[in-house]
Amino acid sequence: MSSRGMSNDPIFALLVLPFIAPFQFDGAVNAGDSVQLACHVSKGDIPLRIEWHFQGEGTSSHAMGVKTAMFGDKANILVIDSVGPGNRGEYTCTASNSAGVANHSAVLLVNGERF
Repeated sequence: MSSRGMSNDPIFALLVLPFIAPFQFDGAVNAGDSVQLACHVSKGDIPLRIEWHFQGEGTSSHAMGVKTAMFGDKANILVIDSVGPGNRGEYTCTASNSAGVANHSAVLLVNGERF
């Protein structure tokens, strides 16, 4: 202890990695239906960066009616108001903070398509 009664020992801050609560689409949808996915980071220190990716690319490059918005500090909502064939594919939520990165993905299937 120092003469002021304070310890000279270093203080370590333990950072918590993000953890994304699992999510999925409710099954195949029809063209014209709307869908919504919530990416909720249930564990992890803020500030957090939460982003959506479609087929490995940012959703901003996917102009098929996909909208995303932060909801508080630990959630990001993805909305497609009218699903079309071009929306079929894998949507991945990525959450990152100074401790690391977490990802979770779900596949959107659209009825009536031939593969």
